[in-house]
Amino acid sequence: MADESPKKGLSKGCLIALVVVGVLLLLIIIAGITCYVKKDELVRYGTATLVNSIKSELHRNPVQGVDTVRVNAVADEFLKKLNSSEMDLTRYGKLAQELQAVFSDQKIDSAEAEKFVQAMVAYYPELDTLVSQVPARDTIPVEDSATAL
Repeated sequence: MADESPKKGLSKGCLIALVVVGVLLLLIIIAGITCYVKKDELVRYGTATLVNSIKSELHRNPVQGVDTVRVNAVADEFLKKLNSSEMDLTRYGKLAQELQAVFSDQKIDSAEAEKFVQAMVAYYPELDTLVSQVPARDTIPVEDSATAL
């Protein structure tokens, strides 16, 4: 009779599962470290995407009483400053909340457009001079306002 002793070690399926879990855990750790190291770039990218989305929505669907030239000028200067300066992540939270609230319903009215401009000015107070320099004007001509309704 052959001496049958129990097998030592893990089964093949269990060993494969442990390797897969280990690789996934390693990938998650690497992704976390990368996100932490690149957090400023990720925040800049997300903010620029949101600001550009709001700008394009205002371009596609102009709102009476909103000066899109003024809004775009402030947004463009905001993006320049955002890309050329250090991120203040403590103040960024409020800005992100304001921008998300403006674009949450994917439609922008005149109050939300002003809130958008004020959120950018609150983050970079020096943009206030730009807001006051650009004269406010309505972007929908008077003859088109009756047909726009």
